[in-house]
Amino acid sequence: MRQPLLRRARRAGAALRRWLFPPRELAAWHHACEIADTVPRYTPGEIVLDGYSLAYADLLTLCPQWRDMFVDGALRFRSTSESPRILDCGANVGLASLYFKRLYPEARITAYEADPSLAALCRRNLTRNGASDVEVMPVAVWTHEGVVSFQQEGADSGAIEGTSVGLAAKAMTVPSIRLRDVIARDRIDLMKMDIEGAEVPVLTDCLSALGAVRAMILDVHEFDPRHRRTAEILGLLEQAGFRVSMSNVVPLPWRSRAPVASPFPENSDIWVVTVRAWRDQPMALPLISRQAVQ
Repeated sequence: MRQPLLRRARRAGAALRRWLFPPRELAAWHHACEIADTVPRYTPGEIVLDGYSLAYADLLTLCPQWRDMFVDGALRFRSTSESPRILDCGANVGLASLYFKRLYPEARITAYEADPSLAALCRRNLTRNGASDVEVMPVAVWTHEGVVSFQQEGADSGAIEGTSVGLAAKAMTVPSIRLRDVIARDRIDLMKMDIEGAEVPVLTDCLSALGAVRAMILDVHEFDPRHRRTAEILGLLEQAGFRVSMSNVVPLPWRSRAPVASPFPENSDIWVVTVRAWRDQPMALPLISRQAVQ
């Protein structure tokens, strides 16, 4: 009887210590959220979080990104190489690339961001925070090289026209690259993909080249309740020889709520889910200190 009581007491004590003395990354998130409560949406600015000087287009967007990456470790992965090759597809303002550089300082990263304003912030944030060796490409990853029509939302929801729904955005033309050509000429240790509904056409086009990719972290956006894409994406990944797992289902109620006739009208029938894919081969632990990313 004493042992369970002692375990509960230790857990309660640990929880109290975390509340009284939060980790730096968590304290930075609280700080950003407090400021975001006072700043209108889509107001550009700068903030310092745990030593990073970050320019942003929308602080309310930056806050959950910081929480996901630097507090919860949603992009944490293990590599056998001290300098893994990483593609950051949908880089936004560069937080993911900064996190990867924190995890693997010698990582070789290319960051792709279609929104030209966000790509400029991404380059600024990487340069000012010691990651100027990250290659920033102001292009959309797509199924062909050339140009595409792009909906510029101004924060983290910009999308290639026709791949998203319910988006109030400014239409513009941006350059595109064929992602298949990129991965066909290189070996990729990790491909992170957050491309706002373009996952199926891009992965379908890349299918024959995915043998060069060792692991992936994808945000799968379920924008159309009449045509779910998650099963299709899982099928493509399994066809390419990956094992898969899913986590972090996040509803998007600002895009769409369930129809009035639904018994759950307050629920959203649009969401995003994280899919991780990997190949069965041994992976060594990173050689750097993990305390910085716990």
